[in-house]
Amino acid sequence: MARIAAFLLPLLTALALTGCGTPGPPKRVFPPEARIQELRLQPGGALLLLRIESFSTVPSRLERVALGLRFGEDGASLPLSATPGITLLPRSAEIVELPLALPETERQRIAEAIARRHALRYRLDGTLGVDPPGRDQRIDYRSALSPVPGLDGVLR
Repeated sequence: MARIAAFLLPLLTALALTGCGTPGPPKRVFPPEARIQELRLQPGGALLLLRIESFSTVPSRLERVALGLRFGEDGASLPLSATPGITLLPRSAEIVELPLALPETERQRIAEAIARRHALRYRLDGTLGVDPPGRDQRIDYRSALSPVPGLDGVLR
């Protein structure tokens, strides 16, 4: 009996102390980032694959996309808006498909970049509605898309 008590006492003490630690990793909420994953020219417009990256340690919900897309420095600002209502998992990325109406001048700019195999600079500017924190997160992102060899009308 004394042997069992000598064995159980340290075991029970260790089990009791495991509950005294911190409740888990800290919960941190960071603003998401948005960038273009891919742009596919289609009859009458384009399909835009928008990559939303979450750097938070907790899940969040993407409620609204309200961005302006501008190609080059002098291009027209094209509105990108959606209410995807998708969950962004911690430290992950989700793709949101958005149809994009293209004015003829912007369509020609994209087609020229593809034909010449040049990069096409772009800027995303606006907000993403994310919960938490329950408010719009400002986005101002600049980068470039390049033609994809073997895929007609596709920029990445």
